[in-house]
Amino acid sequence: MAVSATVKYSSLKRAKNKTKAVNVILILLSCLLALVFAFPLYWLLRGAFVNHSEILARPPVFIPSEPGFDNFRLGLERIQFLRQLWNSVSIVVPYVIGTVLTTSFAGYAFAKLRFPLRGMWFVLVISTMMLPSAVTLLPQYSLYTSLGLAGKPALIIPAFFCAGGNAYFVFLLRQFFMTIPLELSEAAKIDGAGYFRIYSRIMLPLIRPAMIVVALFSFINCWNEFFYTMIYLKTEADYTLPMGLYIVNGMRIPNYEQVMALALVVTAPCLVFFLIGNKYFVEGIALTGIKG
Repeated sequence: MAVSATVKYSSLKRAKNKTKAVNVILILLSCLLALVFAFPLYWLLRGAFVNHSEILARPPVFIPSEPGFDNFRLGLERIQFLRQLWNSVSIVVPYVIGTVLTTSFAGYAFAKLRFPLRGMWFVLVISTMMLPSAVTLLPQYSLYTSLGLAGKPALIIPAFFCAGGNAYFVFLLRQFFMTIPLELSEAAKIDGAGYFRIYSRIMLPLIRPAMIVVALFSFINCWNEFFYTMIYLKTEADYTLPMGLYIVNGMRIPNYEQVMALALVVTAPCLVFFLIGNKYFVEGIALTGIKG
């Protein structure tokens, strides 16, 4: 019995040591991958603070000798910063609001309401994810031109209308709505609550992580949008910040340090919002596929 217990103990100890070794390897691999993915962000931060001679130095300078903010000042002077910042905000805010509202309405309807051909309509919505955006570009531009909206300083109405077209967000919110027990809706109906009251008072507070994920993704997508703003906005005064960054990057003088400083300014809001909503972002992605 003693020999058997000793063998069992030694086998358990070997298994435990093996598990620890595997965990250590996985942690080291994760740290290595984190360094690889974080290095471009560090290089952007480094490039924003070095001077002109250091950014062109070979071998490269990894730590600026005299960090300063002259690159930010000179870079911002090359664009109409406040005007373009307002243009970006005036497009992003209605887009995010419209995305959250329309996709949550659709997700709630597909998850909790019973109506004819519900499954078919949901399949049609999801199938739009396979449709390239270039397919709808021409009719969309023709529509906005006919309405007199193309080339306006702030595409508030088009941004709001286009917000509900993201099938992935509809799918994400539907999955969250389906994790909520049906008994809550039935109890609210017994108390006399209608569909909208159930949606606003019961459902929305319970899917807060998913709503934050949708708002975060839609903010990043719209803030970094370049292709559509280049098509719809015609003058520099109407450009957004990514378009202003494109202007500075296209200048003939080799002002790479100023380009990196402006790129850091343009990227900063996305990084800030991601760090603020990181907890909800991880929670939302983890809980998306609990119930199908």
